[in-house]
Amino acid sequence: MRAYQFTGYGPVASNVTLSDIADPVARRGEVHIEIHAASLNPIDYKIVRGDLRRVSSYALPHRLGYDLSGVVTAVGAGVSRFKAGDAVFARTSGDSIGSFAETIVLDQDCVAMKPSSVSHAEAASLALVALTTVQGLVDRLHVKAGQSILIHAGSGGVGTFAVQYCKHLGMNVTATTSSRNADFVKSLGADRVIAYDKENYLDGGAAYDIVYDTLGGAVTADSFKVVKRGGTVLSLSGPPDRDFPRRIGAGFVVRTAVWFMSRKVYAAAAKAGASYVWYLTEPSGRQLTDVAALVDAGKIKPVIDREFPFDKLVDALTHLQSGRSRGKIVLKVR
Repeated sequence: MRAYQFTGYGPVASNVTLSDIADPVARRGEVHIEIHAASLNPIDYKIVRGDLRRVSSYALPHRLGYDLSGVVTAVGAGVSRFKAGDAVFARTSGDSIGSFAETIVLDQDCVAMKPSSVSHAEAASLALVALTTVQGLVDRLHVKAGQSILIHAGSGGVGTFAVQYCKHLGMNVTATTSSRNADFVKSLGADRVIAYDKENYLDGGAAYDIVYDTLGGAVTADSFKVVKRGGTVLSLSGPPDRDFPRRIGAGFVVRTAVWFMSRKVYAAAAKAGASYVWYLTEPSGRQLTDVAALVDAGKIKPVIDREFPFDKLVDALTHLQSGRSRGKIVLKVR
């Protein structure tokens, strides 16, 4: 079967190739899935560029891709939740990334039945952004109805899901985006939209219980200028928090590197009297089942910017890197 692999660290165009590799076989507790669609996330090109090598490195060549939707073709011994013919979607584990491919084998606990009301392309667009948002806001911050949240990049892949999900939770939602996308983000449920090309979000002062930082860079530290005392900046793209090395059992070198990388963010957090949380998303078929129910109930609508054919992954990643997409970018496998 055909699968994309990255062969070295650096630019996507020269380090991502489509190869013929052996079709994996489902072992105990695993399901074999014929992939119909996969979606792209910033972590895909960040892995290739080497941005995450201090946190996670891979033996090369290595497969790419986290999100997928497809059909179960075989199950291993002990699988009780799925059978051949089931339409499913999933977010792979760190040990099983490889959704930019024709087939994949995953532990059944990573997999959920696809929402019946949407296509494979729409289902593939959901998994990572949904789990990222649920695990950050619910599992880590235990958010409550009535709390205020600022979501950076409300028209992006994470943002389009997060705006809808936070409104579902009963939160007061403000999102940043360009003026071109302002009406679109409002249509997703945002109570207020800040068009960054017309207004500076920093002018509002410390107004939010939570800031959801999807951008990183200078935005991470600047977000503490608008979070309330006692609030939290929840980041996907900033430096790892200082508890991260303990969570992964890292040694002195990693602890020191993380301390150095995060020093500006922690200085901003101390000045604001706020907390900083950074995390890596984990696969969860159980949580995806809950998300599928919200989609089928009309509470969440998948948002796709553009679909690319299977042989155009490099073009798709290049488009994602441009930062101009509205919603998710999908790779059509079948």
